[in-house]
Amino acid sequence: MMQTISPPVQWFTLAVIATAEVVLAFSLHQVSWQLWHELLLFYIVTVVAYSVRVPDPRGGAVTPSDVLSYLATYLFNPPTALLVVGTGRTLGYVVSRGWIPWRALLNGAQMGISVAIGALVFSALGGTPGHIDLEKGHLALVAAPLAHQAANNFFYAYSFSRWRGTSLSAIWLVGIRDLFWPNLLHIPTAIFLGILTTRVTAFAIVLYMLLLPFQWRALRLYLGRRQLYAQIVDRLVVAMDVDFPSSGAHARRVAAIAVAIAEEMRLGETHVEAIQFAALLHDVGLIGKVDLLQKHRFDSETSRNFEEHVYVGASIAQELPRKDIGLLVLHHHERYDGQGYPKGLKADAIPLGSRVIAVAEYVDSMRFGLPPYTVASEESDVIAAVRNESGRAFDPEVVDAFLRAVAKGLFVRLGEKTAFIP
Repeated sequence: MMQTISPPVQWFTLAVIATAEVVLAFSLHQVSWQLWHELLLFYIVTVVAYSVRVPDPRGGAVTPSDVLSYLATYLFNPPTALLVVGTGRTLGYVVSRGWIPWRALLNGAQMGISVAIGALVFSALGGTPGHIDLEKGHLALVAAPLAHQAANNFFYAYSFSRWRGTSLSAIWLVGIRDLFWPNLLHIPTAIFLGILTTRVTAFAIVLYMLLLPFQWRALRLYLGRRQLYAQIVDRLVVAMDVDFPSSGAHARRVAAIAVAIAEEMRLGETHVEAIQFAALLHDVGLIGKVDLLQKHRFDSETSRNFEEHVYVGASIAQELPRKDIGLLVLHHHERYDGQGYPKGLKADAIPLGSRVIAVAEYVDSMRFGLPPYTVASEESDVIAAVRNESGRAFDPEVVDAFLRAVAKGLFVRLGEKTAFIP
């Protein structure tokens, strides 16, 4: 039901659907109806392509339909692109997910509008709908699909930012950055199909359907690697819990706190994910060193042995596909005033994710009396201690975000669910 989403997202959803319907209603006379057989073929292929969905371990699903959307920016004028792609994506959603009216209509509307924007850019830069000019149309051929993707990313970013309470611009720009090269690599395929479709036969688009099983397989392998990546992290966390059972899922709680802080800082999804995994792995270098944790007083040699865990943890984390996670693990014991280890970095020289994890680990260690603390502290004492270390051990901006998260019930949520699984 649409009542389960926030009012801003509801209004945005209705606005997008209404915009698509109004624009289409006033531009139906500009649709290339004379090409009805080509439009019907493209429509059928769109429905089939969007029905091929691969579950994403982080939520939702992806489809091998980007090339078709790019191709539409070349083949059709904006009203035709809006009609064919918008209705095709709507039906594809219904076929694959069932009839959920607002979701199906929103999905079709936002895709139809974004492809129409791409088609508009194609024409504005000198492109002719239905004609691929490799000699003079380089800019139009590249800009049209990228404009479509930027618009589509905006629709996603807006809904996600309003739902999560994070920065629209951060999510939008991060999405564009992360998808830029994959999107760029789809363009040659779209151009090739466009040449075959416009210069050989419209039925050349059927070739795309023949490629769908291979694209589906590629997506499965890619997302399977991502899922395996999360499972590896989880197994390492389990190993830490087994080696140091008295910690009581410390790493998972630290990850939950760090994510809450990162969301309050309105960091992009990619940054939040890196912080989450780094927080889960922040103490992986302590596996096998439980004897160090049982000492209440450290001499210089013991301190050096203990501090080595950040190097060990970072080296383990760097074996994962995302290299930035190892960097966050390496520096999570730095202090904002430069008195931390291993490098003595100060202020903004410390990676932001490490500054977030530093606060999260401090909070959980104090609350549960984990080393170097011997007695669990009250929540009010933890909050006071964190506030007192603002500008010294911790980044004031991170501390402020932590305090906002506390005001919104962070400790209550942690009490309800201490295990945080990626």
